[in-house]
Amino acid sequence: MPRMPRLFRRTHALATATVLTVALVGCGGADQPDGESSPSPAEAQVPQVDGMIVHASEYDVDETAARVSTGLEEVGMVAATVDHAAGAESVGEELRPTTLVIGGSPKAGTPIMLEDQRVGVDLPQKYLAWEDEAGEVWLGYNSVEYVAGRVGIAGDSAALDGARSGSAGIAAAASGTDEPVTEGTEPTSSDGYLVEKISDVSVAEAIARYEAAFDAQDLMAVATVDHAAGAATSEADLRPTSVTIVGNPTLGTALLQSSQTFGLDLPVRFLAWEDAEGVVRVAHPDFRVLAERHGASGVDETLTMIEKATAMFTDVAAGKG
Repeated sequence: MPRMPRLFRRTHALATATVLTVALVGCGGADQPDGESSPSPAEAQVPQVDGMIVHASEYDVDETAARVSTGLEEVGMVAATVDHAAGAESVGEELRPTTLVIGGSPKAGTPIMLEDQRVGVDLPQKYLAWEDEAGEVWLGYNSVEYVAGRVGIAGDSAALDGARSGSAGIAAAASGTDEPVTEGTEPTSSDGYLVEKISDVSVAEAIARYEAAFDAQDLMAVATVDHAAGAATSEADLRPTSVTIVGNPTLGTALLQSSQTFGLDLPVRFLAWEDAEGVVRVAHPDFRVLAERHGASGVDETLTMIEKATAMFTDVAAGKG
């Protein structure tokens, strides 16, 4: 049997995130003290975030995240698990349990990237498990209509079908609840989401530049995913496309303390791809757009620092830094 291409590279953990692949640790919900119970979804404040599908989970955050990982391993891969609360603790801050699992199946993601490679900045799929102030545990993920709409792909495209059903199945099994409490919506506009530049090197070299720039700032990539290699495993031909993911515990925690759901868009993602004309482009999401999405407030200084850092990293990848 031929050896499968390497789909992603994982480095050792950042201070900002615990990176690991986890297994299913149990089958029941978290035990509650006698006479006590978690608030029902109706009693708790149901999260409302544009483009985010949310399930109430029957399990605690650790088990919910573990169940997500198990489901992803059955259909594809887990690229990384990021413990945002541990990241906060590493910089002397507190955050309620909040864990992100990144992963998926190339068979589901590749058709969308064949429509527009830029969607690779939000793939593999991300699943956020978190405990809110009321003690309710939620599991949220981006709707494929939202992910596709961010780059202008129509929500009724058949390319979304596999990712839509796959994500829904993973979330239902991981949360223990078949129906979401909120449905994701498409973005009203794709304008301004990605900050793009043209690079003077190949995709692989641009990603290497990103990683070298992270290292120069004493950061390490949480994961780097080669989307084109993933496409090849399902015999699809995708032009060179890769995403690398990095975080900063101090800046990330400030955003998470303002809005816990921001954990779905952290750590930061940087995309490099070769377009149909052979031009290599590099990009990252605009964090002010993401802050608006999550209703984060009082974080203007943090957003300014993130803007400077992300622009610097992408300038380096483009050969302008």
